[in-house]
Amino acid sequence: MSPVITSQRSPTLTRVVEHRQTRLVLRWLDAPWFPWVWMTLWAAGQAGHALVSWHFFTTGAGLLSSHDPGAGLHLYATHPQLQIGPLTFLAATPLNGLPAWLSGAVASAVIAATGPAMLMSLSRLPQLTITNRQRGLAAAVLLPVWAELAVHYTHLDDALALVLLMAAMHALARCRPIPAALLLAASADAKPWALAFVPLLLVLPRDRWWRAVMVWMAAMAAAWLPFVLADPLTLQAGRFSIPNDASSSLRALGITATSTPAWDRPLQLLLGVALGTLAVRRGRWLVVPAVVLSVRMLLDPGAYSYYTSGLLLATVVVDVVWRRTRWPWVSIGVAAGLYAVRNLGPLTPTDEVLGWLRAATTLGVLVISLGPDWRDHPFQKEGRHSRSATRPGIPLKESSDSLIT
Repeated sequence: MSPVITSQRSPTLTRVVEHRQTRLVLRWLDAPWFPWVWMTLWAAGQAGHALVSWHFFTTGAGLLSSHDPGAGLHLYATHPQLQIGPLTFLAATPLNGLPAWLSGAVASAVIAATGPAMLMSLSRLPQLTITNRQRGLAAAVLLPVWAELAVHYTHLDDALALVLLMAAMHALARCRPIPAALLLAASADAKPWALAFVPLLLVLPRDRWWRAVMVWMAAMAAAWLPFVLADPLTLQAGRFSIPNDASSSLRALGITATSTPAWDRPLQLLLGVALGTLAVRRGRWLVVPAVVLSVRMLLDPGAYSYYTSGLLLATVVVDVVWRRTRWPWVSIGVAAGLYAVRNLGPLTPTDEVLGWLRAATTLGVLVISLGPDWRDHPFQKEGRHSRSATRPGIPLKESSDSLIT
C-alpha cells in the first residue's frame, strides 16, 4: 500500500504572529511616549508643504506694532481679511524679528507640541481616570489632523483658542470662576468664533455667574474696545466674506450664495450659544465645545481641513471624558466623515457628496451631544443619583478636587 500524502498549507502569517503583532501595537498605544512620537511622524510628513497661512500672522503682528497709517489700532478697519484676534498677533510678535521660515518653524513646533500636551492634560482632570490606551487611541485619531493645523497651515489663532479653551475647562472642573472667565475671554481674543464658548460659565454655581460673566466681558473689552474706539470701522470687519465652497455643508443645506451670507456669522454665534446653554442646562457641559464647533462647521461656507482639528479635539473630550468609552467612536466618525474622505485620491467623492457628508457628520455630533444619553459606563448611575439632588451642571463640592458632572 502506497503511503497517503497529505498536503499542509503553510500560512504566511500564523495566528501566533498575528497575536504578537496585535499585542505590539497595543503596547505602543499604551506607551506614554506614543502621542509624542505619533505627532512627530505626522508633523514630519507635513514638512514638505508647510506654513501655508503663516504670512497672515507675520503681517498682522507687524501691523499691530507699527505706527504707519492703517496699522496699529486701525488694523481691523483697514485689513478686514485678518480674521484673527489681537491676542494671537501679540503672541506672534516676539517671532517677527526672525526670518519668516524660521518664525513659522518655531510656531509649527509649538502648535504641534500642544496636541499631545492637551491629551496628556485630560488625565489631570479631577475625579477622572483615563487609561493610557484610551489616550493612545485618541492620539491616533486626533494628531494626524492636528499636524495639518500645526505644520501645513500653521494656524496659530485656532490652536491658541483651543488651548485656552482646554485650560478654561480645567478651571471650571475645579470650580474656579475668575481663571475660567479670563481663559474663555482670552480664547475669544485669539479667535472670534470662540465667543460662543461663553455658556460654559453657566456651569458655575449660580451665585458666581455674574462675577464670572463680568470678568469675561471686561477681558473681552480690554482686547477689542481700543480698536473700536480708535476706528469705528473695526465693527465692519465681521462682514468680511469668503467663498462658499462647493463642498461645504452650507451648500448642502441649500444656501447657494457665492460668498458668506450676511446672516451667517451672527447665526453661527447665536445658535452656538443657544445650544451650548441647552447642553449646560442638561448637565452636559463637557459637550459644549463639540456643540459649538459642530454648529460653526455646519453653517460655515468654508471647508478647510484644519477646521476638523478643533471638532476632533472636542469629540475626544466627548468620548474620553463624558462618554468614557474605550474606543473614541465619535472622534473616529468625525475623522472619517470630515477628513479621511477628502484624502482618497481618485476615490474622493464629488463636492456635492462631500457637502452632504459634512452636514451629516456635524449633525450627528449634535445629536450625540444633545440627544438621548446612551452612555454605558460605571459612572453613569452615580451621575444620575447626583443629579437627583442638585441642578444639572453644578458641582457637588466646590473645591480644587471638583469635577462638575
